[in-house]
Amino acid sequence: MEWIVTIGDSCLETLGWLTAMAVVFALLVWLMPCNRGIFWWKDLRAALTDLLYWFVTPLFVRVGRALLLAAGIGLFFGGKSPGFSLVWELPLWQQCLAVLLIQDVMLYWIHRAFHTRWAWSFHAIHHSPKLVDWMSAGRNHFVNNLLSFVLADSAVQLMGFAPAALVVLAPFNIIYSSMVHANLSWTFGPLRYVFASPVFHRWHHSTEADGIDKNFASTFPFLDVIFGTFYMPAARLPEHFGNGEHDFPEDFWGQFVHPFRKKKPPVCVPAETTGAPPRKEAA
Repeated sequence: MEWIVTIGDSCLETLGWLTAMAVVFALLVWLMPCNRGIFWWKDLRAALTDLLYWFVTPLFVRVGRALLLAAGIGLFFGGKSPGFSLVWELPLWQQCLAVLLIQDVMLYWIHRAFHTRWAWSFHAIHHSPKLVDWMSAGRNHFVNNLLSFVLADSAVQLMGFAPAALVVLAPFNIIYSSMVHANLSWTFGPLRYVFASPVFHRWHHSTEADGIDKNFASTFPFLDVIFGTFYMPAARLPEHFGNGEHDFPEDFWGQFVHPFRKKKPPVCVPAETTGAPPRKEAA
């Protein structure tokens, strides 16, 4: 019966987050939209799919992290306490800053890997919304979550960073991820190379040729600057979004099984039909 209580608590916590962010982002997008006319109620099916991801994902992440961490402790530390004394001795605030940077470097390269042919079928779920807004942040296939966010969380704990650091960072990560997906015109001006902004990440979701396979960093865009994947032109805003795949499933279950289905030959949709060139998978 304990698992029922756990699920109930998780759902109530998620509902609280969704309610608060719905109010805040509705006001912000009304005042400072990036792309006018984009509202969740214009695609109710997509909104319901996103909503389901928001409730299911935390449960999966909790189980996946526990299993991956247990496997790592057994494999690398013989069942003993993981980590290194140098990490243990850091104050909590320093651990939080270190975790942010270490995980962003990890997630940058994992994210790039998911844009290659072997993994794109899983990551395409996250790029499937044509109306990108803050709720799109939760849309990730469970394999994508396991090999990125769950793996990053487990890795820093195996290094010895305190679980408390992840607890402290959890609200920041939820809010920040939702913010960069929100339909906001923020670029952060002179700080655009330091912190990821909504416009920065909207270019990542764009189907416009110049923005494809750009802006992989979750929090710190200077990683994209260093590795040559930064793209955020001053005089343009992204307008077309999606994964470029024709007839992509829109429901939760359809997206769950989609990567495991035998792929049909790609259909090239003319730019004048979609408003953007078809997305290409990296080699």
